[in-house]
Amino acid sequence: MATKKERQKIVAEKTEAEKQRILKIMRDADIYTLTLDPLIESYLDIYEIYMTMFIQWKEKGYPATQRHTNKAGATNNSKHPLAQQVETWADKKTKALDLLGLTNKAKSGKIVTGGSSVRTNEEMTKPEQVVDELAAHRKKWRNST
Repeated sequence: MATKKERQKIVAEKTEAEKQRILKIMRDADIYTLTLDPLIESYLDIYEIYMTMFIQWKEKGYPATQRHTNKAGATNNSKHPLAQQVETWADKKTKALDLLGLTNKAKSGKIVTGGSSVRTNEEMTKPEQVVDELAAHRKKWRNST
């Protein structure tokens, strides 16, 4: 088992590595802006708490349940508190990543990121409209009245 200081050092290293990873992904995807810094810091706080709980749970051998004796003297199995905490903070971590736009949820149409798909030396033109016979006939008779 690691001491409290060793755990803190491990968590600090992992948090810094996660920060660098997130920033690299966001810069590569061209979605990083300075206005996202508070949200990134919030995510890193969540990540730090998650890692602390996860390391403690790992050191105990990932117990899923623990035995609990109630006031009546009956002994029951209940979900381990660290397992609950890891699950809760993992959900919070996923929500924070979603707010940063780093999940695979389709958000097409809501967010425009990156540059244009048009090259700088290329000019966009509208396609010519094809007028069929029926549309020409309608136009002829609608304009005359």
